[in-house]
Amino acid sequence: MEYRDVYTRDGKPLNRVKEKHEKPEPGEYFRHALVIMKTEDSPAPGQGEGLYIMQQRSLKARFFPGMWDATGGGVRHGETAAQAAVREVREELGIELDEARLTRSWDFVSEWGNDTGLLVTVFACRAKAPAGGFPFDPTEVNDVKVVPYGLFAEKMREHNDDDFARELESVERTI
Repeated sequence: MEYRDVYTRDGKPLNRVKEKHEKPEPGEYFRHALVIMKTEDSPAPGQGEGLYIMQQRSLKARFFPGMWDATGGGVRHGETAAQAAVREVREELGIELDEARLTRSWDFVSEWGNDTGLLVTVFACRAKAPAGGFPFDPTEVNDVKVVPYGLFAEKMREHNDDDFARELESVERTI
């Protein structure tokens, strides 16, 4: 069984855990990690448009089925956001990331309503796209593509706000 630590909206631990799919009570938030991956062979910042790895969520996913997104997932009990980021990328896409190469880019709160939601930490890194394709987990991922920044940003804007878009532009300029 998978458990998550419970926090207040401002990130203070409530010193309790909940099972992964257990409904949160008002005032309960969970940590979540998201990874923006620019390919290792992308041009250096300012030298051309980067290439990004994006995944299409499983068509049977509980939330946002079929949506194109960055890779991420819940932070487990006792795990750091960076450890969760590395684990999620490995589990979902079959890519091994070095935790030390992750850059913590920004944090935001994703509200679910009723004073619950996610405390999201966004990491950025360079990652190697496997030459023979991605050995992704078909229970979580429907497809994976490497796309230019413009298309990646467009897909991310479909389900994120203007602040997210500005932060994403910063990743393109610096990673």
